[in-house]
Amino acid sequence: MSVVVLGSINLDLIAQIDKIPMAGETRLARELLTAPGGKGANQALAARRMGADVILIGMVGDDVFATQALRLLRQDGVDLNHVSVSHQLSTGMALITVESSGQNAITVVPGANYELGSETLLHLEQVLTMEDFLVMQAEIPFEVIERAMIIARRAGSQILWDPAPASLHFPRSLFHADVIAPNQKEAGLLLGTSVEDVRSAKAAARQLRELGAHIAIVKLGDQGVVWATSRGVFYEPSVEVETVDAVGAGDVFLGALTARLAAKDSLTQAIKMANRAAALSTTRKGAQPSFPWLGDVRKMKP
Repeated sequence: MSVVVLGSINLDLIAQIDKIPMAGETRLARELLTAPGGKGANQALAARRMGADVILIGMVGDDVFATQALRLLRQDGVDLNHVSVSHQLSTGMALITVESSGQNAITVVPGANYELGSETLLHLEQVLTMEDFLVMQAEIPFEVIERAMIIARRAGSQILWDPAPASLHFPRSLFHADVIAPNQKEAGLLLGTSVEDVRSAKAAARQLRELGAHIAIVKLGDQGVVWATSRGVFYEPSVEVETVDAVGAGDVFLGALTARLAAKDSLTQAIKMANRAAALSTTRKGAQPSFPWLGDVRKMKP
């Protein structure tokens, strides 16, 4: 049983700053960091560190950024045999500004991630089985996600979809996933409503199920996480930690969630572990370098 991630691979450029600039404003950053990133790569690494066998399907450019973007994935044992190389577009990049409070703003340059197509789907057909979990995000072309979902259903695989970055133009078919897991802002955009607290998140989770998802999860950051199933709507509070940098925490949540579901944890157990893993990741700078291992998460105090 494997976690198969079809998604983006980026190199992150991270500026540490006291306050994110407003439109037209210039501010000086304290520090610039580079780190591997991309929501697909992030979730693949998070799942791997939380105990899963992981296959990543994606694309990088024929450039020096690719080596840096794949470094931790290769080091930690993610299967990269299905990562292709574009000779037309560069490796994807993310420009990230992080406030001292840990909040962030992100601009993504997709690059090679938007060259994913038929060849990518052939890779997916080769590896995906009925025992696998397919994880996808929205930093790749929508039509690739749609066709991948069809392949997964034919194979009998479970589909977990992270609708990020959120768009008003998602095909409605994308909501028919086994698990959909937006954060509160993404859920609000998708549903045309405001999601600010646990109560509104519960309503949003119900609505997402009505759109076709079997399980709808709404991540609330430091307020915790809400999820809805056919059995009802549930809530797990946040884990108290000293947040340094929240970049990648949502990706850690979904990667950890999938890893624990693949390990046969119950949904409630998997969400609790994912919630703890995401919280622990915020205590260190950067995205992938901050991702915790399963043993570290198990050592956290209840």
